[in-house]
Amino acid sequence: MKKTFPRRTFLKSAAVTGAAVALQPHDFSTGVLSLKPPMPGLQLWSVREDLAKDTAGTVKALAGMGYQKLEGFNLNEGKMFGMTVSEFIKLLKGNGLTMPSSHCMFKLADYDEAKKELGDSAKKAIDNAAALEIPYVIVPWVEVAERTEIARLVKVYQAAANYAKKAGVRLAYHNHDFEFTQRGPDNRLLIEWLLQEIDSSLIDFEMDIYWVAFSNYTPLDWFRLYPGRWKLCHVKDLANTTERETVEVGDGLIDFNAIFKQRDEAGFQHFIIELEHYKTTPLQGVKRAREGFLKLTF
Repeated sequence: MKKTFPRRTFLKSAAVTGAAVALQPHDFSTGVLSLKPPMPGLQLWSVREDLAKDTAGTVKALAGMGYQKLEGFNLNEGKMFGMTVSEFIKLLKGNGLTMPSSHCMFKLADYDEAKKELGDSAKKAIDNAAALEIPYVIVPWVEVAERTEIARLVKVYQAAANYAKKAGVRLAYHNHDFEFTQRGPDNRLLIEWLLQEIDSSLIDFEMDIYWVAFSNYTPLDWFRLYPGRWKLCHVKDLANTTERETVEVGDGLIDFNAIFKQRDEAGFQHFIIELEHYKTTPLQGVKRAREGFLKLTF
């Protein structure tokens, strides 16, 4: 049995700092340059209602804020906001935007265990991503009923990762909190199953930093345990409230400066802003989140 990673405490107080976040002492003061932060993208789930009401107007507004890339969702359904995915990407390009990644569900039903082969609908979603030059296809979620079937699920993702490689795209997995709280049949965390049981040369990970923090872990430890595995990340802050809801970058408890100074160890290449709760409107929220991100020290 592989050794499981022990539960850690991520946040100690509302005044948490980078030194308090890490469980072992870290010295970020030497050998680290302050660099201009990369341009962040946006997960479209953050503004889904605006897009449903006025797709073209919302895309134009996001471009006007300075966003240059957007992350889609529902790729396997073949449509985004009433448009085919190809039509939607054409709209993005017309506004100077690209889509480097999109979320796409893969379930147990998408895999034929007898044939050890991915189903046709799952193959089609990957083929569409390749045809539309979307580099990353990202698994965003595991249905509650399937979380106890992790040993079977990793076979689905392995098959999807193999097929994606042949199609010329890359599979990645996006976490929530349950991967860091629920365990498989051998007591390993679900995130450990995903990191350890799928060929690391075929799958990357999109670390949702908020959900890691929400689960009372520090991203820094996971960087050290699995360096280079986290090619993308979702960036949203954690509120200092009893609900611990999402807030705009810079308005919460997470020390992103300390985390992103270790971005090379993590492997981060794409930084994707997301917002699930709103103090204002979604569009105002993602604008403020972007502004907060650009104030970070890289």
